[in-house]
Amino acid sequence: MSPRNQPRNKQGKAASDNPTLVRLGEQIAAQRREVGRLQQDVADAAGVSRSTLHTIEHGGAGVRWEKVVAVAEELGLQMGFGPQPESALAVDKPSEERVNWA
Repeated sequence: MSPRNQPRNKQGKAASDNPTLVRLGEQIAAQRREVGRLQQDVADAAGVSRSTLHTIEHGGAGVRWEKVVAVAEELGLQMGFGPQPESALAVDKPSEERVNWA
């Protein structure tokens, strides 16, 4: 990969105030960087535009779920949901009960 095509380790401003979307986007971006792929490469393979992938990675709202799932699957990620703790002060749940987006 030429220096021009190297993934940049660049953090942008979150596009949403929703912390769940921001965390999801951060994990997708981190996985993409971990495997050394460019946004355009992942977007093309997942069948989405590069701007849609950018929106997902920055926690933007309004992206269709099937596009988020396509990107996650392209990067080898599995999405899952689970109950949230009762409060931010709740005792930490055992690891097998935690939600793990990656």
